[in-house]
Amino acid sequence: MKTPTYSTLKTFGIIGLLFGFACGFLYGIGGFVLDYMHTGINHGSYLALNALWGMPLIFGGLGLVIGLLFMFLHYVLKR
Repeated sequence: MKTPTYSTLKTFGIIGLLFGFACGFLYGIGGFVLDYMHTGINHGSYLALNALWGMPLIFGGLGLVIGLLFMFLHYVLKR
């Protein structure tokens, strides 16, 4: 059975995950191409490509935290 809390947290988590994937993709591929064109492949290229998995994790977790904060404020203001 879905509760409003679970549904809201799931929505915020998915939005954060998708936003993180989009940012990570743009940053990772853009940084890799920029490094390749200017300085060649180096440690910075490796770090830029790590954004492909790192940013979705960070933004997904941040989405869950924002969802928890939103639900807490909703509970407090509803009383």
